[in-house]
Amino acid sequence: MGNSTKRLIKITGYVLIPIFIIILIFSALSLYYGNENKQIQEANDFFSTDDFKDMYATSIVNNFSINANYRRAETEEGEEYYISGGAGVYYDTQTNVNINDADGIINYLSGDDKNFKYLIINNEENMAFTNVEHTMMTDNIEGIKNRLSQNTTYWNYENGEITTSIDKLKKEEVRYQTVYEYIYNEGNYTVYTSLENNLPYYDQYKTTNIIFDIAKVTYKPALILLPISIIAIIVMTITTFCFIGLKNEKGEVILNSFDRIPLLVAFILTGTLMLIGAGFVAAVYSDNLIVMCTGIITGTVIMYMAGVFTLETLIKRIKSKTLIKSTLTYRVLRRIKNIILIMTKNANITLKLLWIFIVFVLINVICISLIDGIGIIFLIALWIYSFYEINKLCIKLYEIKDAIKQIYSGNTKVHLDVTRYKGDLYDVAVQVNDIAGGLSNAIDEKLKSERLKTELITNVSHDIKTPLTSIINYVDLLKKEELPNEQAREYLTILDNKSQRLKRLTEDLVEASKASSGNIKLNMERLNVNELLKQISGEFEDKFKARKLDEVMSLPEKPVYIKADSRYMYRVLENMYSNISKYAMENTRVYIDVLPNNNKVTIQMKNISKEKLNISTDELMQRFVRGDSSRNTEGSGLGLSIATSLTTLQGGTFNIYLDGDLFKVIIEFNREIN
Repeated sequence: MGNSTKRLIKITGYVLIPIFIIILIFSALSLYYGNENKQIQEANDFFSTDDFKDMYATSIVNNFSINANYRRAETEEGEEYYISGGAGVYYDTQTNVNINDADGIINYLSGDDKNFKYLIINNEENMAFTNVEHTMMTDNIEGIKNRLSQNTTYWNYENGEITTSIDKLKKEEVRYQTVYEYIYNEGNYTVYTSLENNLPYYDQYKTTNIIFDIAKVTYKPALILLPISIIAIIVMTITTFCFIGLKNEKGEVILNSFDRIPLLVAFILTGTLMLIGAGFVAAVYSDNLIVMCTGIITGTVIMYMAGVFTLETLIKRIKSKTLIKSTLTYRVLRRIKNIILIMTKNANITLKLLWIFIVFVLINVICISLIDGIGIIFLIALWIYSFYEINKLCIKLYEIKDAIKQIYSGNTKVHLDVTRYKGDLYDVAVQVNDIAGGLSNAIDEKLKSERLKTELITNVSHDIKTPLTSIINYVDLLKKEELPNEQAREYLTILDNKSQRLKRLTEDLVEASKASSGNIKLNMERLNVNELLKQISGEFEDKFKARKLDEVMSLPEKPVYIKADSRYMYRVLENMYSNISKYAMENTRVYIDVLPNNNKVTIQMKNISKEKLNISTDELMQRFVRGDSSRNTEGSGLGLSIATSLTTLQGGTFNIYLDGDLFKVIIEFNREIN
């Protein structure tokens, strides 16, 4: 199984695990709620359950007890106000009491149970208490009654009688319960209550109703979904854990940048992410369910991602055995260990530096301890001298560094004046001079060897050409003679072919030697690449047809120019066409493309090799190396080497790319702009 498949399974697990966790939580809550509320399967809706009856009765009693103790009172100046007999709470009559038809209506708008509306009338005090918002339609008792009567769920008490739409709160059901006795015993009160249709506000009624509806629908499926979700979570968690920490081709665990930072820093980052997510969950509270759910979901996703990051990095570090190594404590201890090792490894330098440091500190202490100004003068002089010595040492170190840099860049004529250095720096300066001298001698020897090799090849080739020319001339003379022996004529033909091949090999050898050594005089001029390729293509047309090679040439519409030597550029392209005509597979296409851009011109040649290319690109470009190991063609193995050297001498680049049996050559030159 590849890493891509494993990564896909892991991501799928990360997505599905929280989904099944949510299913598990909802299933468990549904079963718990269903077991605690046996009526969940019997009742048609929440409003016909005992839970609703108890909740509604509690709302009646609570709101009645809050408002029943209020009394009308007057100040000594005759101003009217209202006072709670139990709490002594004063109310501003201008804002909380509306007087209409001699009825005092106190609006008490509680923030709890917004769906529960009531009107409580104290018939003796001629006072009314309500949480119905004051409007033009509800500025009197009759208006409030009309407002409450619009709701289908209601409970009213008047003159000892109860009228209600709630069966479980009828008089015969609550005669001996607190909800009835409390109001009846309190005195002459009339109570009107109702529940808002469709429960528009989010309070305990709305929440409990939603939970009841969800539990009623999910109770039976939860019996199946609960064990399924538990098994799915276990299986996917194990699978996901196994696929955390994928390995590369070398068997090493693949670590990203987050996995390489110190473990404490990683925990701080994920912990911060956790706090941000928790902040979303805690801060977002709204009467709008969509806004609240969006905030909760966003915060939960952020916290979940932080947990995933933490879990992944821990498992990766454990699998790669870098958990301990990634802690700050380990890194600090390792750093201390390295410092100790360096100091012990270079004990002489460390001790010398330590003595210098101790002496320097002692002198500073002595100078500071002197009372008069002489100590300050000595201290300043010490600092100036120390700066001078350190600066001189740094300059010498920079000189040595610069010399090494020049040697690295190819300048072997560097020489340091060793008399300016002392101690260890003297030894280093001597060694740098020796390295520079040794490299210079080696380069000179190599150049001399290359020159002698080139001269040897040239001289040997010249010595071979003289008798070879004679052989070719005499073969030509023999070919003009009428030889009676047929076998002799065959021998003569073989001799002619071999002598011509030897001639070409000698010429290629001389040219390869000159090209590699740079011993060629170039006549650089402006060349039209399109015309040059068309000319060469025409010359090789018969050879391509003989081997059934279909040339597909793609040239730009406008002429493209480069700066090169026409003779040697022609030789480069001729070598490539010759190579294709010899080694390309028969009945295949050969692609020749010229790709110009703003600054470069690229000549691209592609063909399919008839032989398996079980050879590297570097080996193929060496001298006397060919793609066919059988060596049954007429090639010398110098064509690619000559083409590479000639292209480089003319300022271009020559590259070969092998992809299976596909052989591709890319030649690139700077473009000459019109």
